[in-house]
Amino acid sequence: MNQVRIAIIGIGGMGKKYAKIIDRGIIRGMTLAAVTCRSEENAVWAKENLNNQTKVYQDTNQLFEESDQFDAVLIVTPHKTHPEFAIRAFEHKKHVFCDKPASISIDQAERMNHAAKVSNMKYAMMFHQRLYKKYERVKELIESKELGDIKRVLLENTKYYRTSYYHKSSNWRSSWNHEGGGVLINQGQHMLDIWQWLFGMPKSLCAKICYGKYNDFLVDDEATIYMQYENQMSAVFFITTGEAASEERLEIIGTKGKLLLIDNHLKIWRYETDSEEYAKTAKAFSTEELKIDIKEEEFEVQVDPYEEMLQNFADVILKGESLIAPGVEGSNALALANAAYLSSWKQETVSLPIQAKLYEEQLKQKMEEESKKFH
Repeated sequence: MNQVRIAIIGIGGMGKKYAKIIDRGIIRGMTLAAVTCRSEENAVWAKENLNNQTKVYQDTNQLFEESDQFDAVLIVTPHKTHPEFAIRAFEHKKHVFCDKPASISIDQAERMNHAAKVSNMKYAMMFHQRLYKKYERVKELIESKELGDIKRVLLENTKYYRTSYYHKSSNWRSSWNHEGGGVLINQGQHMLDIWQWLFGMPKSLCAKICYGKYNDFLVDDEATIYMQYENQMSAVFFITTGEAASEERLEIIGTKGKLLLIDNHLKIWRYETDSEEYAKTAKAFSTEELKIDIKEEEFEVQVDPYEEMLQNFADVILKGESLIAPGVEGSNALALANAAYLSSWKQETVSLPIQAKLYEEQLKQKMEEESKKFH
């Protein structure tokens, strides 16, 4: 194989964006073989805007009936449908690239992971923010132990402000029945992936979640998650879609230093002596004898690196390179969201991994409550 023939399942907003990138021929070793559209409007768009060699299907069944026409799928459909299409693709021995989240529940995500393993096909997630230079730099500082042992982390994200117009722009948005949640299952998946990518998974967490704080729906539009780690690292994660003042703030405190990332500005404090060692040996009441060096770095605003993610997927299939965001890791961000919801509903701290069956039962109750209220 010298070309990956990819089929895009779902030509909504993001599906169109991916289709145009691939159709332009800038992804080496990848061609757009087919797209599937649920609406006549999107089918017309595909026929008018894509290469005439790209097949347009309005039925996913027809796509899989002609599975010899493609090698991989890119799934860009509403969250609840991801498992069905991914598992079906794996059963047809197709590689899978899935937009976030993997699904709406950890049980379904694990089924996808199992299907990928059985099929021995490549499985990737569109967690493109891993390629942001600022996060790569933070990961480098953590893994090099330049900050020493991490003792405390705080992440606050208010950059995903959303209006009522946005929430009502598609009937699947912002609902338990169609999206499987709110900010944690949607925008929050990117930040929860970055979190687990940098810090790993906690042993337990406690969440305080606001449902419909800024909107007339029953899902979450604000969440604060307190996480507990085996090494006693203190960790707090906050995200909202209700604050118009956009800012992303990440603070990491280690025994050898501290970093503060605000949007694209990074400030790093480095201690000449490990603070824990200094506390034991210094002949001073506080930091009078602790030498601290402070440096600052600025990162350019990046265009979302979708092209790099697609190129990586092609190179993994054709050249055996490593995935930037393996699909199986989609379970981690999803597990954090599911655990946070469960903690909020039960009003207690929950251990990870959570009981998948219990979460499914609780989620079903939320769906039924929502259906009764709005239908």
